[in-house]
Amino acid sequence: MYDFIWNIVISYLMLFASLSICLYFYTGEKSFKYYGLYNFTIIIYFLTKNDYIFSLYLSGLENIFNTKDALNFTKYFNWYLQVIFYNFYFIFSIYFLDLEKHIPVLSIQIKRVLIFLYIFFSILFYVTFTLNNFELYFSFFHFLYLPSVLILFVYLFPIALKISGKHKYLFLSGLSIYVLFALISFYMTVLDVKTNSIFYFSIGIIIENFCFALGLAYKTKLANDELQQAKSLIALEKQQKEITKLEALIDGEENERKRIAQELHDGLNGDLSAIKYRLSTLEDSGLSAIHNENLILIINMVDESCDQVRSISHNLMPASILEYGLVESIREYCLKINSSGNFKIDFQTFGGNLSFIKKTETVIYRIIQELVTNILKHAKATEAIIQFNHRDEELFITVEDNGIGFDTSKIYEGIGHKNIQTRIDFLNAQINVDSTTKGTSYTILIDLNKLK
Repeated sequence: MYDFIWNIVISYLMLFASLSICLYFYTGEKSFKYYGLYNFTIIIYFLTKNDYIFSLYLSGLENIFNTKDALNFTKYFNWYLQVIFYNFYFIFSIYFLDLEKHIPVLSIQIKRVLIFLYIFFSILFYVTFTLNNFELYFSFFHFLYLPSVLILFVYLFPIALKISGKHKYLFLSGLSIYVLFALISFYMTVLDVKTNSIFYFSIGIIIENFCFALGLAYKTKLANDELQQAKSLIALEKQQKEITKLEALIDGEENERKRIAQELHDGLNGDLSAIKYRLSTLEDSGLSAIHNENLILIINMVDESCDQVRSISHNLMPASILEYGLVESIREYCLKINSSGNFKIDFQTFGGNLSFIKKTETVIYRIIQELVTNILKHAKATEAIIQFNHRDEELFITVEDNGIGFDTSKIYEGIGHKNIQTRIDFLNAQINVDSTTKGTSYTILIDLNKLK
């Protein structure tokens, strides 16, 4: 049974030693380096517990020492190895539990204590072996090293529970079982119990390795989650900056439209009205019939110019959005286009009521206005349709015409389409264009949850 457990332990230790060193070179994380060193050291310790390997090991020592000194050296070295691999394991625990990040000063002090114990027992190993006084060496291990490590373990355990990540529960559970089985094995050796004490130590190592593997997997998951969260925050911050730029661009454009609309309404329209008034005073000045007919024609042309200026001014800054909202503004826009008689456009809405902040409504209005303007200018269409389809948390906007179509690969070459895309980006929306010689269809999908 012991040979079976021994083989399992050696296999586990070699696996985790190789894995730890690979992870260290891949990630550069110090915890893996010290766990690899711990595993390599404890492998040496366990190899000396195999009868065949121990005989080879002893034969090699007999080339340096006599048989008696070789046996003594193995006894000293056995306990010295425990000092080394326990130290490595303790330092590994500090890094794996991220204690050096949260309590760097205390971590440095603990590592100094462990270095002192290593140096002290290295010197003690040499002195006691030279004096052939194993009892002194073992007494220091029993009453100095072991209590020191246990005190550090008990002291850091609640600190780790408080400040380490969620992977701590798996690892600390395995560590506690490991310490318990190590103590059982140690005191079975001290009390000279006939049962093979290394068997219990082996069980503790297997459980510790298993818990370490689970803790490592969970810590990796947590690290990946943090990385993804950080990437998401960066992407969100980048997106927010882009939205801010788009918002500033759209605000600037709307302000410029408003300024131009006011200039047209208050300036040019006022000048045209003044011109009409001055021309009207000439009607009673005794002009000939021909001149009077020309005067009436000019006055009518001024009236048409005033109407056009008012129409342009209204399109630049539709007051109906502020008063009646998006749907009514588009309906009014379509009625004005239909009044020309040369082009028919139909507006349909399906689903529940729509209500957005005025900036969003203005952006959607501008998109539709730009699309309809492109149809009137370039499509040679006689009919068009605008549909609003509101379903759940999505709004589908469709604009279709029966025109001649265009090459969709060149859609972004025009300023108008670039302006449309800017507004689509601002809404976090998607637009799809399908164009043939029988007409063009624009489909806009707006996720209402993504609107500002």
